[in-house]
Amino acid sequence: MLTFYVLTDFSIAATNALHHALVLAQQAEAHIRLLHVVPAALSAVAACFDCAKPSEDSNSQRQLQEQVEWANHYVPTSGKVLTGEPRQELAKEMTAKGVIVVGNSNPAKAMHSAQCSTALYLVQNLPLPLLVVPATYRAGQPPHRIVFDMDRKPLRLPRAADVVSELFSYLTASSIPLQLSGGAGAVDELLSHIIPRVVGIHVYASESGPEVSDIANRIHQTGLLAGIAHTIATSRYPAIEEGIRHTAARHRADLLGFVVRQHMYPGPEFLQSVTAGLIAHSRIPVLAIPEK
Repeated sequence: MLTFYVLTDFSIAATNALHHALVLAQQAEAHIRLLHVVPAALSAVAACFDCAKPSEDSNSQRQLQEQVEWANHYVPTSGKVLTGEPRQELAKEMTAKGVIVVGNSNPAKAMHSAQCSTALYLVQNLPLPLLVVPATYRAGQPPHRIVFDMDRKPLRLPRAADVVSELFSYLTASSIPLQLSGGAGAVDELLSHIIPRVVGIHVYASESGPEVSDIANRIHQTGLLAGIAHTIATSRYPAIEEGIRHTAARHRADLLGFVVRQHMYPGPEFLQSVTAGLIAHSRIPVLAIPEK
């Protein structure tokens, strides 16, 4: 069974992320593990968890238990308050296969303020795929269109990334039988169900782009879309981050996936990377898969 590890600070953005995780967990028959992180007040990463002013332990426990009881009406849910060094405590907690879920309260923020971003801290310090849900996004059903961005550089993925293809299988599965009526739009309606719901994309800024077959092979080598029907599209755009967001919008995506090469950009340099920008600015949920 998959587990969605949902981080909460009881804010509106975190609650919105929990709602989205519930939608996905119902589709994937998954379990939700709610986690509230309370590092030491003077910790260097306290600001990443909105804990510059720590709350009373009893209040945190009460709020967490209320959310667990509410979510448990929909899918199996448990919760825990974590104290201590966040990376160590989260690593000990996240032992089952799964996805980390966190909210993004402000997808319009400048990158210099993103150094305290919970999402960017998590994707640099933990190997599990990370689902970031912007507060501006409201979903009442699983994603209908998934766009997966792929670059041309070789990569190595941790075993934890295997959960991505399993999650996509759940999200793209349909038990509704295809029907062809005699109406004027019957063929178009049928094609809309047959065309794959996953699109592998590559955005480039150079004068000439790669062959579509090259991108298809790169995606195949990752195994992230193994067994998932998908199409491939490439496009040229002067700014890669903006181009990826534009391409996702053009394909009417409600989930954007990509690999995060966090080790290529040490320290503050990571804030200048394309993937950091996508995590910080996307208006639709993003599934970020950290490279090994």
